[in-house]
Amino acid sequence: MRLTHPTGRTIAFAAIALLSVAGAASAQARPDGTEIPASIEMGHAGAVSQLEALSGHPGRVGSIARQTLTAVKRHIAREDEYIKPPLALLPYLADGRVTADMAWAIAMANRLRADREVILQEHNRINTLLTELRDAGRVAHDQEAIDFAVSDAVESLDDMEIQEPTVLLIGEYLKLKLAPAK
Repeated sequence: MRLTHPTGRTIAFAAIALLSVAGAASAQARPDGTEIPASIEMGHAGAVSQLEALSGHPGRVGSIARQTLTAVKRHIAREDEYIKPPLALLPYLADGRVTADMAWAIAMANRLRADREVILQEHNRINTLLTELRDAGRVAHDQEAIDFAVSDAVESLDDMEIQEPTVLLIGEYLKLKLAPAK
């Protein structure tokens, strides 16, 4: 099922304009009809693109960027599989629209809860690499590496402090709302 955003065409037109300006595709379609929010998909694409560019830098910056790229791609694959899709439901849940065909998000939230320690280790590894990239950038006077490392570390914190807990709350909310009436 593909849900229509509750606020209508204005947001759709703005999103299309933003996506065409950014050169990114629309939200990634999922086999079960869910999507990854376009803003997140664009952020992932931007991070990978920047890391690919930094991978070509000489010396330690390039070496650490390549290691970071590998770790980030692996983490993005996990996020795309079961962490980010439930976030696409937020506009509907905020409007009080809960339907039985949203139950897929409960399973994804449960999987996130079960994998939290592994995910925390991934974030820690990525943040360690980003710190190394920032430090290598300072030594090499590579402002692009420094700026990327700091920016992506903020994104990683957003994942841990906001997005992942939000997915867990979505799962709990849907469990309550979709539970059979007693």
